[in-house]
Amino acid sequence: MKTYSIVLLDIDGTLVDSKDQVSQNTKLLLHHLEQKGIPVILCSARSPSGVEMVVQEVGLHSPIVCYGGSLLLDAQRNIIQDMGIDREAAVAFKQFASREFPHITVSSYMYDIWLVDCVDDPNIQLVAQRNQCTPLVGVLESAVHTVPHVHKLLCMGAPEEITRLQTRAAQAFPNLQFARSGTIYLEVLAKDISKRTAMEQLQSYYQVDKQQIVAMGDYFVDIEMLRHAGLGIAMGNAPDAVKEAAAQVTASCDEEGVYIALRHLQFTPPDLHPILL
Repeated sequence: MKTYSIVLLDIDGTLVDSKDQVSQNTKLLLHHLEQKGIPVILCSARSPSGVEMVVQEVGLHSPIVCYGGSLLLDAQRNIIQDMGIDREAAVAFKQFASREFPHITVSSYMYDIWLVDCVDDPNIQLVAQRNQCTPLVGVLESAVHTVPHVHKLLCMGAPEEITRLQTRAAQAFPNLQFARSGTIYLEVLAKDISKRTAMEQLQSYYQVDKQQIVAMGDYFVDIEMLRHAGLGIAMGNAPDAVKEAAAQVTASCDEEGVYIALRHLQFTPPDLHPILL
């Protein structure tokens, strides 16, 4: 029977359910895997603090992937990979989106800084409450001079407006990539960054083949990761295109899909200790 050595889990809509909770069965199973030496790595579009709150709730001790692959941190939260959007490109996109789509909220992420135009914006309040993070009001044009790059931009708005923005932006900014992480969310990343590239970096870090990796996700931003993992598993609540990209489909996030998918798989720890790249 085939065995696996690493588990990569998306958070929202995958590990956590529609009430932002992780089932007790899932927590116990993930603890058991880590006790066997299997890294259980959360791979999310969230910020480091947004991922860390779930890590602490579940009780994990593995590396984390933040901002859809832009920032990878090891178990001690040292940087494995740090990439992002060119500062000038980030400013240009923010200006374009604000001018052409004034009803869409655009915010910026740099390390654990979440820069917004207005904290009273309902979209900002929704994300702040869900991820338990604090927005900082500021001007991106000024803030970018304090960082090497912007890890991601997040656009939030009505689904049809988000679709229009994605179409227009893909034409206007060919050096950026745009992926839906929810019906009202559009993630903006540098062109060569994705959860798949994060997975490839983790292959090198743990010195394993991709066939030894199980990856689970629920939305379009997860498709490339699911396609290239040794075993890609889509959630039952995923759109059809995501399910078609995966090797297997499990139950929904509200039906303990992660627990159901992982409990019958065979795992062996990576042969080698992690290496610094």
